[in-house]
Amino acid sequence: MEILLKFIFIVIVIYYALRLFLRYGLPWLINRFLKRQQEKFNNMSGFGDSVVDEKADGEVYIKTDRDKRSKKSNDSDFGEYVEFEDIEE
Repeated sequence: MEILLKFIFIVIVIYYALRLFLRYGLPWLINRFLKRQQEKFNNMSGFGDSVVDEKADGEVYIKTDRDKRSKKSNDSDFGEYVEFEDIEE
């Protein structure tokens, strides 16, 4: 009889331990795993520690290529100019 009571007690303890783990431990583990995966993805893509430049409202910044400014632009190689006329029907 004593062995049966020990067995029932052990089954009840395992049951409640499993319930507590599924309720608190498993969500914590999943959350931790997802945060680690998100950090890995951010580090791989270069978005992890990026600093965003704060600009005032209305401030305009134009990024230009210095090589193009220093060279004279040659529009003859750009393409062919086509003249057209508006036709009224």
